[in-house]
Amino acid sequence: MSELRIIPTNAALGARIEGLDRTQIARPDVAAQLHKALGDHLLLEIPGTPMTPAQTRDFAAAFGTPRTQLLRYKRSSDVPEVSVMVSTLMADGTTDKTALRSEDWHTDDSYFQMPAKATLLHSIDIPSHGGNTWFCNMRAAYDALSDDMKKRIDGLRAIHAYDTQRARNRPSARTPQEIAETPDVEHPLVRTHPDNGRKALYLNFNRLDHIVGLERAESDTLLDELAAHTRKPEFHYAHRWAVGDAVIWDNRATMHRVDVDYPMGEKRVMQRVLIEGDRPF
Repeated sequence: MSELRIIPTNAALGARIEGLDRTQIARPDVAAQLHKALGDHLLLEIPGTPMTPAQTRDFAAAFGTPRTQLLRYKRSSDVPEVSVMVSTLMADGTTDKTALRSEDWHTDDSYFQMPAKATLLHSIDIPSHGGNTWFCNMRAAYDALSDDMKKRIDGLRAIHAYDTQRARNRPSARTPQEIAETPDVEHPLVRTHPDNGRKALYLNFNRLDHIVGLERAESDTLLDELAAHTRKPEFHYAHRWAVGDAVIWDNRATMHRVDVDYPMGEKRVMQRVLIEGDRPF
């Protein structure tokens, strides 16, 4: 295979991978390079051609163990580790609800005791323009906090729920089985990365409900203050999609959102794989 090249975006996070033969991703030397690059840059953009769901699952497996997707109706029929994410905007107003929820900053799977450590998103169909996915470096956001704020939030824990009154829009409905699989969970407000010990804010505007031990008003005020901080452009980077792109990011130190600004009726279809993680600390 040709030499793998890691090209930083020179933005808040991210690197583009060039010269990668996707059929070689399971090779130990290739996987080791990509693991290190993900740790260094938090986000990797890997161009290529569209893959089948099985190929997408196997490609993602180079970064860890793919986990079965929660919502059964989104699962690729014969590959339950792959979600088919349809966010095409329809003239009758119907679209996948998560497309609208994804407009706000979030990190995947935080409503589980052991959230996904990484997400891989693979573009199958994209609109002619718009639909960029934005990423926020939550490690840099934490580092930029004042010493007083760091002391204030040190040791605080928060409740993450499948749905919360703080979210702009309601999520997709769950079956009784899916509800049983997703009780509310508690995570630290500041998360320590298990690979390097670095700290990052651990927020999710769609799932984080309240801070443990604080009255609702005080909790909302603090969360709003932290949210305003993370919305600063210096922490952000936008990926502009091309068909066949595979983009993987570290959920333990990032948030992401999508611009729902693409033309009505033009297809936007992605395949998603979540990589098993561990309990935040």
